[in-house]
Amino acid sequence: MEADFVDAAVEGWAREVPKLQTSALEITGRLERIARHLDRRATEALTESGLSCRDLEVLSALRRSASGLPAGQLAKAAMLTSGGMTGEADRLASAGLVVRRPDPADRRTVLVSLTPAGQGAAEGAVKAYLTAGEEALRVLDDDERATLAELLRKLLVGLEGPASRPETDSGGEAKPAKANQDKRRFHET
Repeated sequence: MEADFVDAAVEGWAREVPKLQTSALEITGRLERIARHLDRRATEALTESGLSCRDLEVLSALRRSASGLPAGQLAKAAMLTSGGMTGEADRLASAGLVVRRPDPADRRTVLVSLTPAGQGAAEGAVKAYLTAGEEALRVLDDDERATLAELLRKLLVGLEGPASRPETDSGGEAKPAKANQDKRRFHET
């Protein structure tokens, strides 16, 4: 297998500071460099749509939701603070891609949902994003991709905890878990 930049960095540290434990760098260094490459490719893929990677995260989360999401849940999905989510929602609303409205079940909670233009923008942008991702992963065969996906899932769950999947009511609409309803009221306005 060919050496990469991280191999050279590990060798340099071993030469200059032999007692330094660099095994984490072999993984974290590669993940950071790969993330930068993927971010650059995604940004290039989204250029035509005029959307940013952050826009795509927000619009994609909304597109996967049947009736929109509470602002706090959307912020968590996009790894934004509540203030950051407010700014992002303001910008996307000004662009005509999302609308915000009070939650009919709790007017203190703001629901964010896609407009028809936002739905089209989300679908077009995710196709461009996935195409760029496929191109980046072309060096891996199907078995390698499956193994890598499983290992990355394990690492991500270790860092973030397991993802909660929203319960749905009889009509297929997402509803918050009972344990989170009271907490949500204070954090998603």
